[in-house]
Amino acid sequence: MHLHRFTSKEIELLAREHFGIKAKAEKLVGERDLNYYLRADDGEYILKLNHYDTPHTQIEMQHKAMRHLQEKNLDLSLPCPIPNVDKNDQTIIVDSVGNPRYLHILTWINGKLWAKTNPHTENHYYTLGKTCGLITKGLQDFDHPAAHRIFKWDISQAAWVGDQLHQIEGRKQKNIIRHFFQYFYKKILPKLDSIRKSVIHNDANDYNILINDGKTIGLIDFGDMCYTNTINDLAIALTYAMLDKPDPIAAAIPIIKGFHEVFPLQAKEVELLYGLVAARLIISLTSSAINRKLHPQNKYLLITERPGWELLEKWYIISPSFATYSFREACGLIPVARSTRFKKWVKTQQFASPVPVDWNQTPYHVMDLSVDSLELGHNVNFEDDDKFERWTNRLLEDKDVEIGIGKYCEVRPFYTTDNYIEQGNNGPQWRTLHLGVDVFMKAGTPVNAVYEGVVVSVQNNEGNRDYGPTIILKHQISETSHFYTLYGHLGMECLTEIKKGEKVSIGRQIATIGAKPENGNWPPHLHFQVILDLLNLEGDFPGVAFPSERKVWKSICPNPYFVFDGLQIPPKPFYKSSTILQKRAAYLGKSMSVSYKQPLHIVRGYRQYLYDSDGQRYLDTCNNVPHVGHQHERIVKAAQQQYAVLNTNTRYLHEEIVRFAEELTATLPPELSVCHFVNSGSEANELALRMAQTFSQQQDMLVVEMGYHGNTANAVALSSYKFDRKGGTGAAAWVHKLPLPDSYRGMYRGEQTGEKYASHAAKIIEKLKQEGRGIAGFIGESILSCGGQIMLPEGYLKELYKTVRAAGGVCIADEVQVGFGRVGEHFWGFELQDVVPDIVTMGKPIGNGHPLGAVVCTPEVAAAFNNGMEYFNTFGGNPVSCRIGREVLHIIEEEGLQFHALNVGYYLKRALEELKKDFPIIGEVRGSGLFLGFELIKDHQTLTPATDEAAYLKNRMCELGILISTDGPDENVIKIKPPMIFSRKNVDFVMNTLRIVLAEDGMKV
Repeated sequence: MHLHRFTSKEIELLAREHFGIKAKAEKLVGERDLNYYLRADDGEYILKLNHYDTPHTQIEMQHKAMRHLQEKNLDLSLPCPIPNVDKNDQTIIVDSVGNPRYLHILTWINGKLWAKTNPHTENHYYTLGKTCGLITKGLQDFDHPAAHRIFKWDISQAAWVGDQLHQIEGRKQKNIIRHFFQYFYKKILPKLDSIRKSVIHNDANDYNILINDGKTIGLIDFGDMCYTNTINDLAIALTYAMLDKPDPIAAAIPIIKGFHEVFPLQAKEVELLYGLVAARLIISLTSSAINRKLHPQNKYLLITERPGWELLEKWYIISPSFATYSFREACGLIPVARSTRFKKWVKTQQFASPVPVDWNQTPYHVMDLSVDSLELGHNVNFEDDDKFERWTNRLLEDKDVEIGIGKYCEVRPFYTTDNYIEQGNNGPQWRTLHLGVDVFMKAGTPVNAVYEGVVVSVQNNEGNRDYGPTIILKHQISETSHFYTLYGHLGMECLTEIKKGEKVSIGRQIATIGAKPENGNWPPHLHFQVILDLLNLEGDFPGVAFPSERKVWKSICPNPYFVFDGLQIPPKPFYKSSTILQKRAAYLGKSMSVSYKQPLHIVRGYRQYLYDSDGQRYLDTCNNVPHVGHQHERIVKAAQQQYAVLNTNTRYLHEEIVRFAEELTATLPPELSVCHFVNSGSEANELALRMAQTFSQQQDMLVVEMGYHGNTANAVALSSYKFDRKGGTGAAAWVHKLPLPDSYRGMYRGEQTGEKYASHAAKIIEKLKQEGRGIAGFIGESILSCGGQIMLPEGYLKELYKTVRAAGGVCIADEVQVGFGRVGEHFWGFELQDVVPDIVTMGKPIGNGHPLGAVVCTPEVAAAFNNGMEYFNTFGGNPVSCRIGREVLHIIEEEGLQFHALNVGYYLKRALEELKKDFPIIGEVRGSGLFLGFELIKDHQTLTPATDEAAYLKNRMCELGILISTDGPDENVIKIKPPMIFSRKNVDFVMNTLRIVLAEDGMKV
């Protein structure tokens, strides 16, 4: 029966008449009751008209529970009843169809609903757990007769679902519901009487959880309170918090931690959590199926049906044991309880080696295959299936051994390609933690059973980088205890020579080490793993895990070294991120910063990606230094080869420096033909300043507002981005600023007026002339990077160069960030303005991360600088640097990276323009090639910078696996200047992720 629909005016009258509250009323959604938001002069309230069949004792219980919790002085925000004019908590009214209603008003809690919050952070989950734990704890000494009721929403009473299975449509869904009903009936229901009971809130759903200031602050709606198993409150909170989450277990962990911290869970309660979550889901979905037929128009009743089914299907796949182990670990318990007994047991046993080797006598090499391995170096086998095998063979030959050992619990880089990507709650993630021991030996080496047992699986796990032929044995410890061993990357013959169910004795040969490609396309080796629980998996058990689940997997798959009697594994020194931060604070300058709110511990680079200490991959969109890609193989090889032969200064003849100069000047206009080599862009600009001042015999320089030219004393003096900001002391007397030529928000806003911006130079020069001073020159970035990726307006440099040269000055183009084909249309950024500078400075991309810089100038400038004072730079122009610089030029040409930047840059810029249409916070998209930026604003009229939102975007993109950065005077410009090998596929990933983040709460202005 439908409730009578009261108008807002009627509700306002009821509030005033019965509670003395004058307020405006607004209808809220609800399942059974009528709910209204009241805004009054003295505060905010919620008015509730309960369904006609709600006993008044239920309302009385709710009110008493709220007051009971208020008296506990919990650090929570909870509603509290407001007395009516008769000093009672509720008023009975009769609606227009004669039904009695219980009218009551509660205080309003300011906050955002969990269901309307996007995204949910780790702190949201953790504080949700604490909130539920505090309420559960606070209700331990509360009771009321109305709480002891038969109630379909009580998880412990989920048995009613069994009679309603016919309501579920679809065979697959019905089978899943039936599965979990049987699981509840057989494995949960019999144990409920053995765990704690109390009155609980019973409805921590996503529309009752309130969030404020980045954390969960409280719960509303006490209408489902009942006396039941205490743990059910946590199970309900988990259920709704896990909706729409790619990784439900990862979402559950911080909630359980928070709950356990304030209300410690018992081990036997934790064991039931998996089943209780499933029971809540089948109650909800069965109710939805019934209500769909009874009330097809009531969307609120069906609001969790879609995400509920998605979660239940994921829950069906998740091993109950793995979930329980994860929940135990969240409570500080040993994940697999029997693992402690197992470790003691193995010390009393004798085991055979899985390969015929006496580890006390036979030489071997313990290989470092970790993500930060210097031994592995560049040979990470991301794409070349043969490269890893060649490296392995050479390494063992160099060590003069025939056996290599790959370590247990090692984070490895081999599993970080798109083939292994999985979607987590905070972006992509990779299973990089190795759970076994690898024994690298010749193909055909016998593989033996380490203990007597039974074959439970013989399977060919085909596919690149999979196990290939794999055997799993089960070993009985006692009538009730057992463990398993896994042998992977075997020869094909084992698939026919050994059968499932076959008994094997200790030391018996069961297989041989397989060769490529049959072994999963790996170098010949045995992957050996000990397993305490197969997690209902058969044949293809994980050999690698997420590092975030390290403790759980180490408990499931304990260290297998015990079967290698005599094997010695030296520890590898390793600093945790927290240790590095502490040591930075102790030993490094305090002015050195780290990027991102959660600092990254980066240990490897490869192409357009960076990898952290857990082997998690980040797409680098903001690092223009590795111009042709992080650790480009040809750059690494060139550096190694030349370093192995010679590295010395320029006072000796060497062909590399002249070859590099010849090849570098060939990319420039013919007027620019003389090179001076240095070690950085800062040093290049320092030298260019000296050249300009020497040529002109003047000191004063023109610079651009918000320009940046380096970190040396004079480079900082030329950099408005430094001297005009925090810690700066303003422009020196010899430095003169030109206004930022920003056509979007500059002094000539909305005008492409290069000449107007350039005209300020003539005014400054005239003023200097009146003071008896001249101008040495002008230095400017061809695209203003730190200024906010500002494209110079048309005609700007042409007019400015003309003015400076007419006054006897020198024009310097700072190409440290924009040069070498990045702008796409041209090789050099200054070519976008159709000008030729007198001096060009280079750095950053010129060496792809190697410390290298250059100053290229006209013969006239070079001649003036040759005034008798020798220019000598100990390391500038050394053979290694020049060899690397040449290789960068070769790669740009041979890999077509300039055209690639034009093509991909156009694709990216067009995608950003489309994104701008959907998200007004994007004010302008600008740049050229792969030197792009977009500015975030709060208002299109005032252009108020969205600085906080830009910081949020930067940090969220990092969490989601993309490194971006901010720039501009107000740090509200997102800059995109990735390695030049950045692909269209990378663009699509960035754009999809940007769409997600731009829609989040942190981006609402």
